[in-house]
Amino acid sequence: MENSLKGLMLAAGIIITCIIISLGFYIAREASDTASSGTGQIHQLQAEFADTSKTMYENTEVSGSEVINVIRKFSDEMIGIKVQTKKNTSFYIYQFNEGDGSLGAVSTNDVKRAQTPSNAGYINPTGRFLGAVVRDANGTITGLSFVQQ
Repeated sequence: MENSLKGLMLAAGIIITCIIISLGFYIAREASDTASSGTGQIHQLQAEFADTSKTMYENTEVSGSEVINVIRKFSDEMIGIKVQTKKNTSFYIYQFNEGDGSLGAVSTNDVKRAQTPSNAGYINPTGRFLGAVVRDANGTITGLSFVQQ
């Protein structure tokens, strides 16, 4: 009888151990799913914050001097800046297609030309411009457009 009691206690101990191990695996799997969901949300927020420096110009009226600062600020990035004045339309850094957001060739215009009053692409520092953001099919910001008001 003692042997059968020991056998039952051993079986109960094994069953309880299996239940505890199963619960441990279940909790670990749930924690892993929660962690990867949180990581995805963090990456999404990080992408949104990275774009904030560009999306702040969406439907915003800015001065010509701010447009010139934008050209300087993004001069090292893969982005096109279109400036449409009352006289001329010029692209800076890269040219782009406003329809589909695709980037084109590197622009030959620079900030010095934009600041030269005799140049057709002159940006009046006191002029008012309405900004817009241009995205490609993937939703990546590929251009900023400024139209003089």
